[in-house]
Amino acid sequence: MVEANEVAISHLQRRKIEGRVLIPFIQVLRDRFGEDAMRDVVDETIRRLAAEDGARWAATYGQTTSSLRAVAQEVWAGGGGLDVQLVGESEDHLDFNVTRCRYAEFYKELGLANLGVHVHCNRDRAMLAGFNDELELSRSQTIMEGGACCDFRFRKRP
Repeated sequence: MVEANEVAISHLQRRKIEGRVLIPFIQVLRDRFGEDAMRDVVDETIRRLAAEDGARWAATYGQTTSSLRAVAQEVWAGGGGLDVQLVGESEDHLDFNVTRCRYAEFYKELGLANLGVHVHCNRDRAMLAGFNDELELSRSQTIMEGGACCDFRFRKRP
């Protein structure tokens, strides 16, 4: 949702803007406090923000697997951020593959794919907790980490 005084931008554009601010900040954190402390701070911050995003998307779209598909297609893939291939969907599961990830391309262009995993990919489980804690995510690979695709498999918890 765009407020009256905001300019509509895609999710990808938002993440690129955030990345241009976060990356130098994260590099300073690493230089001053070390790799482990930097990862702890970044991971905690990203998890908190992701859970807030998930709750906001649940309020807007609903909390079902079809609502989650709408978030993936309209928000995450909106503006060309992802190429998404739906594999299967029912009331209790949603399976899709991301076959192209422009978020990963952005971080790889900067030579920072390892940081992209922390800033972008690590959001998914925390987002899901904020979206609907009755769902769980399994994923065996991501493009950011060199996989052929990102294989998202969402299931209702038993």
